[in-house]
Amino acid sequence: MNEIACRSIRDVVDFAVKREEEARDFYADCRDKTPKDGLKSFFQELADEEERHRGLLLDLDLSDDQEFEPEQVQNLKLSDYLVDAQFTPDISYQDALTLAMKKEQKAHAFYDAWQKRCSNSSAGKLFAFLAGEEMKHKRKLEDIYDDDILMWN
Repeated sequence: MNEIACRSIRDVVDFAVKREEEARDFYADCRDKTPKDGLKSFFQELADEEERHRGLLLDLDLSDDQEFEPEQVQNLKLSDYLVDAQFTPDISYQDALTLAMKKEQKAHAFYDAWQKRCSNSSAGKLFAFLAGEEMKHKRKLEDIYDDDILMWN
C-alpha cells in the first residue's frame, strides 16, 4: 500500500478488510491443523474476532465528515518481553497466546505507522481507529495471558 492508496477512507477500508480476512483465515487454518480441542476453540475465537473486525469495517459510515475516535487502551506490553512463537500443530496454549499477542502487536504497529503516512486526514484517523481496535484485542489477550499463564507460574 502506498500513499496514493490511502487518499480515501474507502481505500483504507478495502485494505483493512483484506488484512482482517487474512488474519481470520490464518487462525482458521491453525484451528484446522491442531489436534487439541481446547486450542481448536481458542483459534476459533480468534478467527471469530477477526471476522467481527471485518464486519465492523464493512458497516462503517464512510462519509467524509465521519469522525473515527480510537479508544484509549492501556498497553500492558507483555508481548514486548516474549519471543515470537511459530504455529505448529502441537503448539502449547502459552505459545498460542504469545503468537496471537504478537500478531496483534504487529497489526497495531502497522496501522499506527500508516496513520502518519496518509495524505487524507480522515483516512489517517481511520488508521488510528484501526490501531486502537488492534490494541484492544492485544490487551484482551494480554489479560488472558496474565490470568492463565503468569498467575500459574
